[in-house]
Amino acid sequence: MKSKNLLLILRIIILSMICIIGCENDNVKPNMDFVYPLTVGNSWEYEKLFTLDFDSLATFNGLTDTTFYSTGFVEIIAYEVIFDSLEVYNFSTTITEDGNVLTGNEFYNNNDNSLISYGYINPFMFTPKSNENFVSIIFDDKKFSDVREIFDYIKRGIIGNDYSKNDSIYYDPVKCLEYPLRENNQWIYRTYDIRIDKTIIGVEKIDVPAGEFNCWKIQWTYPELSFNDDIEFYDFVSHEGLVQRLIEFKNMAYIDEFGNFIGYLNSTEETYLTDYQIYD
Repeated sequence: MKSKNLLLILRIIILSMICIIGCENDNVKPNMDFVYPLTVGNSWEYEKLFTLDFDSLATFNGLTDTTFYSTGFVEIIAYEVIFDSLEVYNFSTTITEDGNVLTGNEFYNNNDNSLISYGYINPFMFTPKSNENFVSIIFDDKKFSDVREIFDYIKRGIIGNDYSKNDSIYYDPVKCLEYPLRENNQWIYRTYDIRIDKTIIGVEKIDVPAGEFNCWKIQWTYPELSFNDDIEFYDFVSHEGLVQRLIEFKNMAYIDEFGNFIGYLNSTEETYLTDYQIYD
């Protein structure tokens, strides 16, 4: 009788554990029929911390660890036609950074299986502040004048481009998301100059000032480049849109005007959602 009772208790414990695990997974599962919320009037507010962390040699040579703070407001202001025939949603962005106000626009739309970014004007969103305390940075065996250029290079694959179709909008079509969103799905984000892939590596509950969100965790990778191990780049996307972005760059080398090595820099960018308005 004792053995039967013990077996019954063990079965109850196992079933309870299965239920708990299953419930936890259900609690963090995002909307599986997700498409990015594109409606005129939708808006998102963000805060961003951008840190510069120098090694001991760099600080000995006069460079100082620094943290920059900025805010961003993104709003879908219109559904319009660009380049004569391309129907898009116009995302207007305003960045406030150390008293400076920067504005820009990006143009998106969903098709049958993807969220596509078609182009941009002054793409300031999620771009870190420049730092003027050095002459040059070497990253991926290339010379950059500031950290902003490196972030643009990593996100867009190029510094500037030759794809402009008029005086203001850069035509730069890329696949931001591929539907349906599922764990382990992978797609090519861009191919020219450098290849950038995105992979859904899991689902995760994210707690930010705007609330708790069940998100897909999407990793950016650079399969053809040797510096891939020096980058950690993740987006957290929920039914409400982009909730959080985490980027870390490691081992960026500083040199002076004579080409002398000054030291190394690690930098981190943390962008998180503080408020939003979504119209379904």
